[in-house]
Amino acid sequence: MKKFVAVTAATVAMGLASFANAATPATGNPGTVRFIGEIVSGACGIDASSLDQTVSLGQVPSNQFTRLGDRSTPVKFDIVLTDCDTATQKNARFTFSGVQDPAVPALFATTGLAQNVGIRLQSSAGEMLDNGKEQVAPVVLQDGNNTVSFAAMYESTAATVTTGEADSVANFTVAYN
Repeated sequence: MKKFVAVTAATVAMGLASFANAATPATGNPGTVRFIGEIVSGACGIDASSLDQTVSLGQVPSNQFTRLGDRSTPVKFDIVLTDCDTATQKNARFTFSGVQDPAVPALFATTGLAQNVGIRLQSSAGEMLDNGKEQVAPVVLQDGNNTVSFAAMYESTAATVTTGEADSVANFTVAYN
């Protein structure tokens, strides 16, 4: 009986050692790769780099805002639609939505110490895009990839804008027709 136990213990120990060696790479550190995505029914996909991006509006002097509605210089950003098929749909319309500015609901509210300022979005055609409302003028799609340009800027909600960080977040959806 003792011999059986000894052989079994040695066999288990050797098996565990093999398993431990197989689980740990010989060199380097282990890591994880996470794959995410979605299959959609629209006419196009959205490029991964367009799904989560940061647009820096820079440092804008507060003296640039002297009355309600004054705006900073627009900063361009793009959303790339991929593998579009115009046999499916020919147009796209974007809706950007987020927390509304309490004074001017068409703007995106900012967080940070700056006061009396929101963020305004604009299409490449010059249409001012209201928070939560679909753009009026459609983007006419071409087969393949389409780069759709927009701009973001600060807009004053009062005659005086105070200094400090002014950040915001906008989510977007694309409707096809």
